[in-house]
Amino acid sequence: MFHGLKRADLLTVAVSSLGLAFCGSAAADPKPLPKVEKSFVDGSVLRFYGQINKGFLRYDDGLVSESYGLIDNDNSNTRLGLTYSSALGTSWTYLGTIEIQYAPFSTSNTSILQPSPPSDAYMFTNANIRLIDNRLTHDSFGSFSLGQGNMASYDTVKVDLSGTTVTQGVEVQDLAGGQLLREEGGTLSKIKISTAFNDYNGLGRAVRVRYDTPAFNGFTFRTSYGQDQLSSNPAEQNDPLYDVAVAYEGEAGEFEYAAQAAYSWNVEDSATVTTLDGSASVLHKPTGLNLTLAAASSDNETLTGTYWYVKAGWLADLVSWGKTAFAIDYYQGNDIFATGSDSSSASISVVQSVVSWNTEIYAAYRTYSASTPTVAYDDSNAFFFGARFKW
Repeated sequence: MFHGLKRADLLTVAVSSLGLAFCGSAAADPKPLPKVEKSFVDGSVLRFYGQINKGFLRYDDGLVSESYGLIDNDNSNTRLGLTYSSALGTSWTYLGTIEIQYAPFSTSNTSILQPSPPSDAYMFTNANIRLIDNRLTHDSFGSFSLGQGNMASYDTVKVDLSGTTVTQGVEVQDLAGGQLLREEGGTLSKIKISTAFNDYNGLGRAVRVRYDTPAFNGFTFRTSYGQDQLSSNPAEQNDPLYDVAVAYEGEAGEFEYAAQAAYSWNVEDSATVTTLDGSASVLHKPTGLNLTLAAASSDNETLTGTYWYVKAGWLADLVSWGKTAFAIDYYQGNDIFATGSDSSSASISVVQSVVSWNTEIYAAYRTYSASTPTVAYDDSNAFFFGARFKW
């Protein structure tokens, strides 16, 4: 699974794992930092929230190795937001959200050819806007959303109870997405990791209307219609987006379950892109053992990309500061970036939660292997050590 894994890399991950899990203890039953919020006499609440997620990346493309310090991890990038919640009468509640991201030096835009961010990466553009959303919720009628926000199909491939999603998940490309594959002859290609690997995560975020049903025996259903009006490509801004999704959460005895699935249509001028995706995860609560599965197929009328993904993990109580999570995963994709292409990736990770600091400290090592019928690429690997602080 971890072909090309060097002895030094194994030692690095092993030492990081032991260090994160056993480097000390804190008070029993730690409490998180208080929320940054203001409550008003009418019961409404204004809350400021966000996260900073940075660390150290080392990437080896099979010939050249490069290191990057204090870089943003695109698995869960740095962001901040503001919410306002209020009761409307006795049955309805309102939630307004504004959220932006800012990660000019990120694993998504850095490569051996671009070791530091270009000047335009520091500019604030539409790409920095994640949410400008308004939601009305009723216990009996469900919720209605309007504005820039998650389409119904977004994150349906990311159901995961392992506790390691801060740095390891089905979005395998995010740990080193800006890096370039190197051909076996030594030539650095123009194919990015983010091109050769794809999680087909629904329709993402868009300006949309969305409806979510109330929960029925653990099941919820949702649908949305929108347009990606904040796209940097004017030709895509008015393309219709449609999707439907179903989700389930529940418990049975010692097990906790979660699953989601979605079908989406992106009606472009040249073609209609249809995507079917889903994921499921199960956690055995007494032991912390967990298993996650995901798969998707996306057809753009020229190429039909597919993949499957599996993760096995252990969520343990080793120290009193918080949970310690270990996991391994594997991704296998076909026709992702060319007809007949093969994309595979495997990783190991450890995440230590420090509840009283609202922080997760983590390390991950991931390998990448890709080829087409005419071009073979060197195996590459990425190691990331970092921390995410949330408030």
